[in-house]
Amino acid sequence: MSSTFRKQINSMKSIHLLTFTLLIFISLKTNAQDVHFSQFWNTPLLQNASFAGKSGANIRAIVNHKSQWGSVTTNPFKSYGVNLDMRLNGSSKDNFFGGGISMYTDVAGASNMRTTLVNLAAAYHIKIDNKNFISGGLQAGFNQKNIDNTDLRFDNQFDGAGHNSGLSSNENLTNLSEIKPTASAGISYMWSNAFGKASNRAIKGKKEINIGLAVHHFNSPRFNFVQQEKLGLKYIASFEGSFNDPSTPWTIKPAAFIALQSKASDIVFGSLFEYTLNESSQITDLRNEVSIAFGGYYRFKDALIPTFQVRWNSFDIGFSYDVNLSQLSGASQNNGGFEISLKYCSLPKRKSGARFF
Repeated sequence: MSSTFRKQINSMKSIHLLTFTLLIFISLKTNAQDVHFSQFWNTPLLQNASFAGKSGANIRAIVNHKSQWGSVTTNPFKSYGVNLDMRLNGSSKDNFFGGGISMYTDVAGASNMRTTLVNLAAAYHIKIDNKNFISGGLQAGFNQKNIDNTDLRFDNQFDGAGHNSGLSSNENLTNLSEIKPTASAGISYMWSNAFGKASNRAIKGKKEINIGLAVHHFNSPRFNFVQQEKLGLKYIASFEGSFNDPSTPWTIKPAAFIALQSKASDIVFGSLFEYTLNESSQITDLRNEVSIAFGGYYRFKDALIPTFQVRWNSFDIGFSYDVNLSQLSGASQNNGGFEISLKYCSLPKRKSGARFF
């Protein structure tokens, strides 16, 4: 292969990658955006501060990982998350406090542009009656953004033959890391016919809904790298349901998520269909609950998300894949991102009855 032909091939690859990158930035509408996951139900504190301690468990711990655009670029975009929340006054059977801490980070592109969000959350849950709870929560922390310019290449560093790192890029990249405070608040409402019953999560005929509204980034922090960008107010509305038919082992779990931030929107809806293979013991801990769930979600004008989940007693592991359907699909060949989550819930003792749902 001649050197001229090889340069043409490399040039075509560069143009392909550049086009893809530009489309990504166009899709973000040049506004700063938050980290997001397709399995939104497994990122409770990224959604709503009032979800802290609202899990039916003494302690809930979740880890998340997502990798996307690996089919297009050698530097896939990667997202990570850790969520830990708990019930704070476990002896109460009615109103109670919840608290939590979360960290979500996103690493993008050759610059390894990293966005990290760390928050502490506190919530209070009020029992209206045996079927209704209302909750409110506050969250505060910091948002950090930083980039690594080691692997960045600029047209001013082209010397006629190739890239020359000894040449000045003529870019002002002296401010490579910034930390800004952030605050958010949320409210939520839950209805369930399982309050006060046995604490296992596979109660026959169990029905629940949980609706939340939250506002993030009250202070609208501004970041300055090449140019100033504002992390605007983010509004989130969410819905989760669980409906079990007592005559079958099936449970339907619809869910929806709407996030609005600056000029961007993220709308996801769909459902899981859970099949219980083995029910947990009502009184003792001698038999573990085992179930599998499958289904799919749709991110409006962006992706189809087939999802699979396995539960074994206190552990849930979820798998999903974004099939890209957006304006980026030509470059991505419909390949989006793989996501995995692992959740652990420290459940109350059977004899103590249900703590929440």
